[in-house]
Amino acid sequence: MKYNRKITAAAAAAVMAASLCGCADTGYLMKVDGVEIRNGVYLYSELNALQQAYSEITEERREYGDTSEVADIFKENVDGETAENWVKREAMESVKRIVAVQRLCEQNGIALTEDQIKELNEQVNSMWNDENGYVQMLYGTNTLGEYYDSIGIGKDSIKDIYTADDLSNELFMYYYDTDGIMPVSEEEFNGYITENYAAARIIELEFKDYQGLMLKEDEEIQAVRDLAQSYVDRLNGGESFADIRYEVDLKNAQNEAQVNAEDDYDEMTAEARPDDRDKFVQEAVDAVTVEKKTDEQLDTILNRESTSSSLDAEVVEHIWNAAADGKAALLEQEDSCFIIVREDITTKETWKENIKRTVLNALKSDEFEERLETAYAEYSVEQDDYLVNTKYAPKKIKGFE
Repeated sequence: MKYNRKITAAAAAAVMAASLCGCADTGYLMKVDGVEIRNGVYLYSELNALQQAYSEITEERREYGDTSEVADIFKENVDGETAENWVKREAMESVKRIVAVQRLCEQNGIALTEDQIKELNEQVNSMWNDENGYVQMLYGTNTLGEYYDSIGIGKDSIKDIYTADDLSNELFMYYYDTDGIMPVSEEEFNGYITENYAAARIIELEFKDYQGLMLKEDEEIQAVRDLAQSYVDRLNGGESFADIRYEVDLKNAQNEAQVNAEDDYDEMTAEARPDDRDKFVQEAVDAVTVEKKTDEQLDTILNRESTSSSLDAEVVEHIWNAAADGKAALLEQEDSCFIIVREDITTKETWKENIKRTVLNALKSDEFEERLETAYAEYSVEQDDYLVNTKYAPKKIKGFE
């Protein structure tokens, strides 16, 4: 079970038709290991669990070809358990997890900085005052904060949840970051990104003239092929990708400028039109400038698990099958030629730093959750049974009745 503060009213609206009966977030309904838990923190965890339960039931149905809506979630089972019991158990696990994070951070001297607290408060205030149109439509409240208030989740509870989430991130990195107490080795990190990501640099030369019209003559098409091969040869001869890409980008921009200038000239009145058309067009072409990007800026990163790439499927397949040796190769298709260079993903230091948290999470999130579960396994719970089992029972949430 992964803790997530990012649930919103709009997301929950996919399965909820209305809100809890009005109940103020003014008290505490339980103690976990001696820590008082606000009503709103438990309710938030319960809403999250209800959303997860609904998603799991829906996904399981779809596996069997059933696309019907869930009419009554409480007539369903989740993982062999009644939905109501599953939701209550998951909500309690979430609450215990919050306490475990707090305890472990205290033990290891981990705390949020003043800047982090300031940013957290700004996030809470921004969310609280968000005039979410979906919320207005479904619940009749003007802001997300009004919605949360209406179901018994106050701003202090939201702050508790956001704080727990940020502390959880800090604790995770305390364990597994490069300078953590149980760091992921560079070998393990590089092994993961090599298996799951690819870095490539790509240039496409289309079989088109400067106006964007498809070439028809074999000689013209061959000239594009020859140009593409010359780029491959130059790259493999040691020229930088950025230099060659600059040439291509500049030529494309000049072609666009030529078309625009020709159109402008033809649309001018006789009095305004210069005598020399060719000179007018050439001056527009000569005035063109483009930004020269660095090699790193031209990297395209592919994720093996992603299906959202805008690249042609054949290009993607070529990249995954190519050696990550920095050598250029030519891929010809019906309408264009691609110059493709697959790079060594492990050398992309800036990208690696940016994606570090994602990779560490993929490698260590299960271990981290097991560590937390071990920490809270023996926590005592003193709860108000009426609030937990009656007033704030899952079935009291309208839309799940």
